[in-house]
Amino acid sequence: MTPEPDIPLFRTSERFALDADSPVPLYHQLEKVLLDRITKEDSLGRMLPAEKDLMQIFGVSRATVKKTFDNLVAKGLVERRRALGTKVIRQKITEDLARLSSYTEEMAKKGLSVSTEVLAVEVCAAEPDVREQLQLTEGEQVVVVQRLRGTSESFPVVLLESQIPTSFGVDEREDFGGSLYRLLEGKYKVPIEWAEEEILASQASRPEAERLGIEPGACVLVMQRVTYTVGDRPLEFVRGVYRPERYRFSIRIRR
Repeated sequence: MTPEPDIPLFRTSERFALDADSPVPLYHQLEKVLLDRITKEDSLGRMLPAEKDLMQIFGVSRATVKKTFDNLVAKGLVERRRALGTKVIRQKITEDLARLSSYTEEMAKKGLSVSTEVLAVEVCAAEPDVREQLQLTEGEQVVVVQRLRGTSESFPVVLLESQIPTSFGVDEREDFGGSLYRLLEGKYKVPIEWAEEEILASQASRPEAERLGIEPGACVLVMQRVTYTVGDRPLEFVRGVYRPERYRFSIRIRR
């Protein structure tokens, strides 16, 4: 659906009653209402009302509106420009490298819903480089799951290919549309202990570019991770190819 930038996200005549007696802070209540509008397909490029208008629409203080706007800016959902106002933008998602979490878990922390297209699932013998990563012997098989993932606001963000040794008993007929970590730990009772990960810049191959909707040779971020279970046993090798304008990685470090 084509965005309609000239139509504001809220009419100044609208009125919303937030619950001042709720244990949920007013800025969280306001953010939830704004997110409901921002994450709709036709919101991209549209303007949010000015702070003074939102104060009237929701009956809140300027400090509440400002804190809500700051949260939305931090999540990459809106862009604020002096004299121009606040506009809904295509989100760049930030992943915290200091924590081991799945894509679904990362999006849940940001209050975003995940969109997934399962492209292929197959069982095959592991390639030599994957065998080495997963500490397998020649001929051992893996379940290969290829998925496109993003959010309802921005899709696709990443092309993921996960490979799991068949010795863990994962059925290739599973529904892989949700969190793979939740499936492994919940249904298959395989705890996830730790991981080794590397990130590098690369150029999209033609198949990757077609999946991600970009030009062949375009710059992409490539993440490769080996996840381990109990006893330092490799559980999954995953390769993710990210559109860099829609995703970034961050880590907090101390001296």
